[in-house]
Amino acid sequence: MANAVASARTQRWDLVVLWAYLVSLAAVRAGRMEERDPYWQIRAGLENLAGMPLARPDTWTWSGVEGDWYPNSPLWNILLGLAYRTGGFWGFFLLSAATITLLGVMVYLLGRRLGARPLPGLLGLLLVTAAAYPMLSARATLVVQFLLLLAVYLALRIRDLSSALRAPTLVGVVFAASLCLSALGNWIHLSFLLLSPAMAVVWAGIWLLTRELAARTRWALIIGGVLGWGLGMLLSPYGVVTGLARSRAVQEACQGLITEWSSPFDPNLSGQLAVTFAFMSAVALLLAALTTWWLVRKWRAGESVVELGAVALIGVPAAVAGLMATRFLGVSLLTLAPVAAAGATYAADRFRRRLRDWPRRDTIRAKLNDYAQGRFWRIVLTATIVLLSPGTLLLASQHGVPSEQAVAARLPSGCQLFSRPGIGGAIVLLRPDAPVWMDGRADFFGRDMLLRGYSYFGGTSDAPVPDGTTCVILDLEADATPVLRERLETSPEWRLDGREGRYELWLPVAAG
Repeated sequence: MANAVASARTQRWDLVVLWAYLVSLAAVRAGRMEERDPYWQIRAGLENLAGMPLARPDTWTWSGVEGDWYPNSPLWNILLGLAYRTGGFWGFFLLSAATITLLGVMVYLLGRRLGARPLPGLLGLLLVTAAAYPMLSARATLVVQFLLLLAVYLALRIRDLSSALRAPTLVGVVFAASLCLSALGNWIHLSFLLLSPAMAVVWAGIWLLTRELAARTRWALIIGGVLGWGLGMLLSPYGVVTGLARSRAVQEACQGLITEWSSPFDPNLSGQLAVTFAFMSAVALLLAALTTWWLVRKWRAGESVVELGAVALIGVPAAVAGLMATRFLGVSLLTLAPVAAAGATYAADRFRRRLRDWPRRDTIRAKLNDYAQGRFWRIVLTATIVLLSPGTLLLASQHGVPSEQAVAARLPSGCQLFSRPGIGGAIVLLRPDAPVWMDGRADFFGRDMLLRGYSYFGGTSDAPVPDGTTCVILDLEADATPVLRERLETSPEWRLDGREGRYELWLPVAAG
């Protein structure tokens, strides 16, 4: 009895350690926001909450791009706007942290189904998190990632309950669940127009591998799931045709120009980005290879491969696609994170078994055995999270406030800003009175506009900035800044007005 009580306490503490790490990660990422798209998405959501239609003419910029703008993540924009209207940047911070935490919940739940335990599973997750760290931000794509894992987990839970439900009820549940998930996903982000068919295949695979069901029931579930996922696409905000056209516009504008749409081995990537994406690629491909090996091994042994096969159908192809566009590396890593957690648990158990038969001296074996026990890692991980807590609280205290806030306050009222798109994305929220030349909506501005922007920062344009510019913000830590900064320094028409942190504000000499 005493052993059972001690074991229960140990398991509870292990879960506390696991969740402490996951919540700390979410707080750090939500506190210091490096991604700039969520800021202009907040403004878009605020406008929708004020009654503006989804598709509308642009009112944020002075560059004169014609045509209506179609937000790619309308529902997420509205949720961001609602959080910001309710609690300002603290509301934005809480929504971001909650989204990252919910993703961690789904990873843990799926990992547990694959055999993961909290502590060794956490060690596996830390490796994946280190690789996928750039992808953990308050973007709609992270919500899509959560929905993918939720869809897999929900299908597996329906499978668990299948023996207790009558066939018509089971088919109805599958149809309703797939319809709701597909419609919700398509409103969160237009990429779900491609993911809905993929999830229909994943669910079909789950039902095909559920041998406990009669063949007629399995096929009814497959048809119900396909219909649900398919009809959900018809409920997307702009319809299937327009939605797919907007998705193509994003790819055509960004391919080879925007980092997440470039190959991780693009020779034009800077040193730090090249190292980051090489690491991400290596971890994603290794994890995909191990997942495939484990799947084949379980299949040959006659064991159930439903859970592993469901995540492999998404994660393994995404790892391959990540060789062409880095955005898919995050999908692969986060989808296969439950496999990493289960694999770390399996490796820890195997290592302990090997220690029992190790022929070396007892002192060495005893020391390694200590390191292989949960007690050792419990102490190490607890001490680590305590030591890191001041830094965690410091980063979380920034609560998602953009680093451009101070320099934004210096902008003259109504000035026409030229800057990198990321800076523009923050300014449209911080200073709605100051129109920007470009923000992060690459699909709206188009490829030619992106290339024009590169020409100014690369120094190949006739003028240092576009005609009509009345203020410039430079990010001194950006690779593209030095050439433009030098042209402004040597121009008689521009002067440095001041510096706020990593940002410089330049104004026309006449404005002095």
